[in-house]
Amino acid sequence: MTDHNKKIATAFSKGEFSSVYDILADNIEWNIVGERLLKGKEEVIAYCQKTAQYFSEVSTDFRIKGIVAEGNHVMINGTAEFIGKSNKSTYISSCDVYSFEENKLREITSYCIKTNKPETL
Repeated sequence: MTDHNKKIATAFSKGEFSSVYDILADNIEWNIVGERLLKGKEEVIAYCQKTAQYFSEVSTDFRIKGIVAEGNHVMINGTAEFIGKSNKSTYISSCDVYSFEENKLREITSYCIKTNKPETL
């Protein structure tokens, strides 16, 4: 199941949210540390849709720097560059921790830090 979980986690970390909606547990919790705690499938999907709308309005470059999978957990370390309409770039470094339970994505903890420049691979 680890490869399957890695694929789901990778898609989510790359902003491909709709591809994992069926895998979300009804009682999922997504803690975006320091920003918000989303509880329940409906709340998580609503936030994903809002975020996906933003992604569609900017150019995005997601880069995965590393993946660690152990048992029912997957951790993804990555970066993102968002280029807005004014050609101004915003850079983010992130780590997402995914927990799976009974073949469903049960919990996500996201640490996102805005940086001044792109991270090198």
